[in-house]
Amino acid sequence: MDRLDCNRSCDCFTGSGIAEEFVAGYILEQYENKDLSKEGIKAAIISDRQVSGYYYNAFEKQFAIRNIKTCLITVDEGEQNKNLTQVNKVIKELTEFGLNRNDWIIAFGGGAVIDIAGFAASLSTSGARYIAVPTTLSSMAETSCAYKAFLNSGSRKNTTSVAVEQTAIFIDPVYLSTVPKKYIPNGYAQIIRYALLADFGLLTELINISGSSLSDIRVFLNRVYKARAAIDRKNPVLLSMGCELSDAIEGYFRFMNYSEGEALALSLFATVPEKARPALAAIYMKLELPTSLKDVSFNSIMNSLKDMYANGSAANRQIVCYEEVDGKGTWAIKEPSNSEALAILEDRLKIIAGNSLPIASKEDEA
Repeated sequence: MDRLDCNRSCDCFTGSGIAEEFVAGYILEQYENKDLSKEGIKAAIISDRQVSGYYYNAFEKQFAIRNIKTCLITVDEGEQNKNLTQVNKVIKELTEFGLNRNDWIIAFGGGAVIDIAGFAASLSTSGARYIAVPTTLSSMAETSCAYKAFLNSGSRKNTTSVAVEQTAIFIDPVYLSTVPKKYIPNGYAQIIRYALLADFGLLTELINISGSSLSDIRVFLNRVYKARAAIDRKNPVLLSMGCELSDAIEGYFRFMNYSEGEALALSLFATVPEKARPALAAIYMKLELPTSLKDVSFNSIMNSLKDMYANGSAANRQIVCYEEVDGKGTWAIKEPSNSEALAILEDRLKIIAGNSLPIASKEDEA
């Protein structure tokens, strides 16, 4: 078992098989010599049906042999289910389980599960501590060590957030073998964003690890976390690059047709300068990421963007743009007016909508 530097104050461990062997032991270590024979320890494990179906029995055994009482709380996976309804369900079951400050909340799943569990843990008044056990590359690279947990509302992305404080994160590459194909791009896109902003070498590393079993992910994730920390120190707003357009793509389809990673990959492709797109397209081909929108017209997404700005959900939003000054390229943060922002996003949308349905007329969209 190795330690990772995820740029948080919590413990972060990685290693093949560690999640099923060391999480319960880590919990017991936090009590030192405290006598818990009367009170006992409880652990509420929050997961989705797929992950729990594959792994819960093996994961739960470590708690049973250490006399830690557990309960499994299942939530629906996917961005379309990352909402307050799911959080309310979790809080209700946490309350019924009777957690207190001796106890633990464990998120066991991908990014949506970790957001839901982290949100519930932050709102819970039990005082229970929080552990994240991510099972996808995206949640290993970003969600599990994020400062906040986010929820969606209807077709709107990340409309609500709370601060989260993890006690520990356990990253086990064993779980990557059963990630559904649709969700694999989520991790790729996040790392491509870090590469474009801070470390181009990550692109080569990403291609290399995409074809491997990721039995040793420590070196790669340390590099990912280092890039993310460098971006965060420069300006946290840079970490939103690509969201300006990807949120509209996801929201238009209500998080169904395009995964979070596919939408972000499309937006990043449209954001980079024209001279960089051929090389990025070659990388996308190797990673099986899309470079153009399918089954939707240009005007459909454009109208979704206009609606976002009209109703205030995207108004006054800063936009990350590439610009060249004295022949040197850099990423800059713009604060455009709503009309200027829509003009920027319209230009980007044209790049990825070229092979989609024909551009609809206003009458077609009526």
